[in-house]
Amino acid sequence: MATQSLPSTPKATSPVAPPIPEGTLTPGKWRHPQLDEIVRRQHAATFDQKNVKKLVWNGAALIMSWTFGSTFKTYSRQIFDTNHMYQEVPLLVLQLFFIFNVLVALYPLFRPKDDLSDISLTPTQRSLLGLDPAVTPPATPGTTFVTPPRYRLSTSRKASPASRQSSPMSANASFSERRSSISTPFSPASSPLLYKAMSNGGRESVQRQSFGSASPLALSNSFGESTMSMGPSTPSPLMGKRGSLGVKNKWLPQRRDYQLPSAMGASESKLVFKQGIFRLSEDQEIPADDPYWTRFWELPESTEDVFSLFTPADIRRTRDHALPNFQTLLLAVTSRLTVLKNHPSFPDPDLAPERDVLNCIRILTRLLPYVYEAEHLEEWEDNFFWARRKRRTRQSQIAGEVLFDEAQPEDTQEAASPRAEDYEDVKPLAEELIDTLVDLLFFADFTIPRLPTAKSKVSFSIWQSGVGCNTAMGSNKTLESNRCEILRLMLTLTGKAMYLPSNTLPVVGVKAITYITTCQDKQAVLTLLCSLLNTAMKYNPASWRVPYDHVVWKDPRQILVIYCVQLLLVLLLYPIPEDGRGTPPKNYYRHYFGRLHRPQDFQFLVDGMTRILNQPMQATASYLPGSQRSVKWATEMLVLFWETLQCNKRFRSFIIDSNRSHDFLVLCIFYAMEYRMDTSKQGVVRMCVFILQTMSAEPTFGKSLNNSFEGQETLPQSIRLLKFRGSYADYLIMSIHTLMTTSKGNLDTVYPTLLIILNNIAPYIERISPSACSKVIQLFSSMSAPSFLLANETNHTLLASLLDFINIVLEHKFTDNPYLVYSILKYKQRFEAVRAFTLESGQQEIERQNEKRKAGSSSDVAVSPTLSQSEDDLHTPTDARSPLTRIPEENSPFAIGDDDSDDEREEEGAQTPSQSSFSAQTSRRPSTTSTTDENGAQQVRAMSEKARGKKPAGHPPFSRQNSMTSQTSMSALFTPSASGFTPTVPWLESWLPELPLHTTLTIISAIAPHIPDAALVSAVSPEARTLIHNLPSFAEEPEVTSIISEPTPVRVQSFEWSALSMGWYESLLWGFIFSSEMVVGSASGATPGTVGVWNGTAIKLFRVQEAAAQGPTLLAPKGAVDAVGSNLVQRIGNLSLRGRNSQDSGTAPAPSVREV
Repeated sequence: MATQSLPSTPKATSPVAPPIPEGTLTPGKWRHPQLDEIVRRQHAATFDQKNVKKLVWNGAALIMSWTFGSTFKTYSRQIFDTNHMYQEVPLLVLQLFFIFNVLVALYPLFRPKDDLSDISLTPTQRSLLGLDPAVTPPATPGTTFVTPPRYRLSTSRKASPASRQSSPMSANASFSERRSSISTPFSPASSPLLYKAMSNGGRESVQRQSFGSASPLALSNSFGESTMSMGPSTPSPLMGKRGSLGVKNKWLPQRRDYQLPSAMGASESKLVFKQGIFRLSEDQEIPADDPYWTRFWELPESTEDVFSLFTPADIRRTRDHALPNFQTLLLAVTSRLTVLKNHPSFPDPDLAPERDVLNCIRILTRLLPYVYEAEHLEEWEDNFFWARRKRRTRQSQIAGEVLFDEAQPEDTQEAASPRAEDYEDVKPLAEELIDTLVDLLFFADFTIPRLPTAKSKVSFSIWQSGVGCNTAMGSNKTLESNRCEILRLMLTLTGKAMYLPSNTLPVVGVKAITYITTCQDKQAVLTLLCSLLNTAMKYNPASWRVPYDHVVWKDPRQILVIYCVQLLLVLLLYPIPEDGRGTPPKNYYRHYFGRLHRPQDFQFLVDGMTRILNQPMQATASYLPGSQRSVKWATEMLVLFWETLQCNKRFRSFIIDSNRSHDFLVLCIFYAMEYRMDTSKQGVVRMCVFILQTMSAEPTFGKSLNNSFEGQETLPQSIRLLKFRGSYADYLIMSIHTLMTTSKGNLDTVYPTLLIILNNIAPYIERISPSACSKVIQLFSSMSAPSFLLANETNHTLLASLLDFINIVLEHKFTDNPYLVYSILKYKQRFEAVRAFTLESGQQEIERQNEKRKAGSSSDVAVSPTLSQSEDDLHTPTDARSPLTRIPEENSPFAIGDDDSDDEREEEGAQTPSQSSFSAQTSRRPSTTSTTDENGAQQVRAMSEKARGKKPAGHPPFSRQNSMTSQTSMSALFTPSASGFTPTVPWLESWLPELPLHTTLTIISAIAPHIPDAALVSAVSPEARTLIHNLPSFAEEPEVTSIISEPTPVRVQSFEWSALSMGWYESLLWGFIFSSEMVVGSASGATPGTVGVWNGTAIKLFRVQEAAAQGPTLLAPKGAVDAVGSNLVQRIGNLSLRGRNSQDSGTAPAPSVREV
C-alpha cells in the first residue's frame, strides 16, 4: 500500500533575470552626455578658493620680485661686469608671469556669465544648474533634449534558496509573520529591536583595554585608584559573547534587485531623496518593513546633504501631522545604527557599510532638536526614548519557526501564541543609543586604528597621549571625521538642556546627561574622559604658519577639538538633580577629574589651557591685522579652567604655589577688558570676575600678588598700563578700577564681586604703589558722592565694601603701605564729609554740581554721578592722567585732589581731564538685576555688617539733624529715580551710622595733628617724601596701636552656588556651544555654509537674536558651485506636491547673535 506523502514546506524560487546588455544605463548612474563640458564652463566663471590661493601666492611673489629686484640687478652687474639692458630681461619676464597669473585669477570676476545656451538642456535641468530656464538653445534640425530614463523603485519579494534572504541571517520575514505581531505603538513586536540582533548592544560583549595602560602613566595611577576597585558595569541585555544576529531583523543589509541612486551630488538623486522626505508627511502610516526607510541611510553623501534637504519645515510638518511616521523613522535609524555596530563585519563596504552608520547619526542629529522643542511631545518623548521595553527571547523566536516538514498544525498554533515568558525586559531606546555611540567612539577601523593587541573591535583606548596615557595612538582624517559625527550627535542628545528655562534646568536635569555621567563602568568613563581631555589639550593653534593661511586652508582638526572641549564641559559641569529619595547619584566624570593628582598631569593641563587662551592675545597683538585667526573655543577653555579650580583642590594648589596663577590673572583681565563693552559677551566677563574671586579666596594667591610684575609692556594694548612699575596687586587694583570706570554701566551687576576680590586679598598685599592708591581713593570719592549714594537704595553697600578693603589693609599691613596712609591723610576731608553726610547737604551738593554743569557745559568741570572713564585715559601715561577732574573743588566738603605717582608733575593745566564716575542710569538700576550677582551682593552686605563695629569708647550715639528742614520738606526735594526709589531720612539712618569709617577716621585723628600741611600738597615734595618715609613709625601711637594690635579676623568670601547661579552657568556654556556650532559647520565640509544643528529651533535657555546673513566677500567667495547648491535647495524646498500648504516650506533665519 502506497503511503501518502505529507505536504512539505514550499520553496521560494526566483525567476531568472535576463542578461543586461552591455552599456545599458542603470538607475542612479545616469549622467548628461555633456556634463563634463557644463561643469568645466561653470567652473571657469567661478571665483573660488583656488583663485584666492593663486592670487595670494602670485601677489606675494610679485611683491618680493619688486622688493629684491634691485639686489638682483646689483649682483648681476658684479657677475657680468656690464650694465647691459638685457640683464633686466629675466626679472621683467618673471614679473610679467606673476602679473599674468594674477589677472587670470581675477578674470572670473569680470567674465560675462555663460548661460550655456548652446547646450540642449530642459528648463528643469537649467533651473537645477542655477541657469535661467527661459533661455532656449538655437533651433537646430535633429536636436533633442537628453533626459534620464524613468525607473520604478521596487524590491523582489522572492529569493532563491542560496540567497541571503533565505538564510538564518535573512532580514525579510513573511508578511503573515509581521502582521501577527502586536500592533500597539510600544509593543515589542512592532519594534525592530525585538530580535536577537539587538541583544549584543551591551558593553559586556567586548573586552576593554586601555591603550598604554601598562605604562607608569596608566589610568589607575593618574586618578589615584586601583583598577581592581572597578564598580559594576552598566547592565545590558546580553545573552552571550557571540550571540547571533536576529533571524527576522528588518534593518540588516539586504541585497536588492534594483539599484538606488548612488551619487548624491547629482541633481536627480537629490530630488529623489527630497520626494522621499515629502512622503513622510503625506502618507498616513508607512509600514516599518517598507523598503522606503532604507533611503535615509543609503542616499545621503554628507552632513550637508541631510541638513540642506531635510528642512525645518519638513521636520515640523512630519512631527505635527504624521507622528507615526516620525516615530518609525527615529526607530528605524536607531535600530539600523545598533544593528550595524553589532554586525561582525562592520565596517564592511558591502555587508555593513560605514556610510549607513554615518547617515543614521546625521539623521538623528537633524531630528532630535525638533523633538526637544515641542512641548506637546514631552510625554511621548519620555515614553518613546526612556520607557522600559520588551522583546522576544531567542528561544521564543526559534520556537515560532517551522523547522521540520513533519510539524503538526496544533504544535505550530501553540508555538505561535504569545506567552509572557517569551519576552524579556531590555533597556530604554535612549540608553541603548548612548551605549552604542560610546562604543562607536572606540571602534576599530571606524574611530580608532586597529590595534594588534586588541581582542575585540571595541577597544577602550585613549585617543591622545597625555593624562592616563604615555603613548600616542595613530589617527587619520577619516577616523577624526567619524569621531566628530558621533560627538555632534552626543552634544545633540544632551542639548535637551537648551529647551528648558534656566531656573528649571538644574532642578529637572537632562536624562541623557544623567545616564552618561552616572555610568559606573569605570574603564569606559576614564577612557572617554581622558580622550576628550587630551585631544583638547594637545592641540596647538600657534604653530608656525604662513600669515592669512586660514583664508585658503581650513584645519579640520579644530572641529574635533571644539566638540571634545564642549562635551567634556557638558559632562563635568552637570549637577545630578536631586529626586528627594536620598543622596543623588555621583557624577563619575567630575569625580575622577577631581582625583587627578600627579604634577605632570597638572603641568600638561596648564600648558594646554594657556596655549589656547594666549592665542587671542597673540592675534590681537599681531602687526598684520587679521593675519591670525583667533581660536573660537577660548571661552570654553576659560570655563574648563574654572571648573578644574573648583573640583580639584590639588590643581588649585598647584596653580597658586607655582605662580602660574599670575598668567591666568592676566588672561582673565584680558578677556574681561576685551568683552566689557559687548552686551552679548557679558557672561564671559562675569565668569572672568568669578574666576578671580575663586583664586582670591586662597591666602597664598594674595601673598603671591606682592611679586613684581615684569614684562608688562609686552601685553596687548587693551590691558597695558603705560609706565607701570609695580606688583601684580597694583596691576589687579588698577585693572578693577578700569573695569568699573570704563564699562558704562554694563558691569554694574559684578561691582560687588570686584570689591569682594579686593577684600579677599587685602590682608596680604604690601607696598601698594602711589598709582594704585590713587585709584582706590578715586573709587571711594565716586562711591561717596551724593549723586551716587542717593540714586539707589543699595548703592551704599558698595561704599561699605570699599571701606572694608581700606580698613583691612590698614589693620593688617599698616607699616607696609605708607602710600595708602598718605593718600587717606591727603583726602581726609572726603572721609570726614561722609561721616557728616545728610540728605540736605547731599541735595545741595547735587544742585551745586548741576548748576556748574549748566554754566560750563563746554568745560570739563561738570560732575556726573557715574563711575566711567574715557577710553583715552586707558592709554595715557599714569603721570599725565587726572581721572578726578569731575570731583568737587577743595573748598567743597566733598573735595579731593589730584592723582599721585612717583614721577608726578606739577603741570595741572596740562593734565587731560577724564570723563568720569558711576552713570546715573547705571547707578539707578536695582543692584540685584542678575541672579548670578545676588550672591555677591549678599556677601558684600554680610561683610559690611561684620565690619561695622569698633566704635571709639564713649562715642555718643550717632544722630542726624536736618537743620530747619523737616522730613516732609526734604522728601519734596527728591524725585523718584528710574527704579522708583526716593531717599528718606529713615532709610539714611538705617545704614549711614553703620558705615565702617571708624578705622580710617581714627588713623586720621591720630596722625594729622603731627604733620605739616605743606607735606600734603604734593607727593613729590621733600616734605611729603619725608612724611611717607616716617609714616610707619606712627604705628607706636596709642590709637593706631589699638587698631593694628587687634585686626579684624580674615574673612574669605568664596563664590557660593545656588540653583539660580547654576542655571546661569549652564546657560553660559550652552550659549557657547550654540554659537560655535554655526562657525564649526562652515568648516566641516567642502560646501560653504553652516550646519547649525540648533538653528531655527525654539530655544528657551537663553535668548537668540536674529541678524541678517552676510553676503559673499573676497575672503569668503561664493561661486557657481555654491549657487547651484543654493538654487537646488531653495527650489526643492519650495516644491508643493499633492496640495501641500506652501507656508510649511519656509525656514527660519539662522541666528547669528547669542545673548546669555
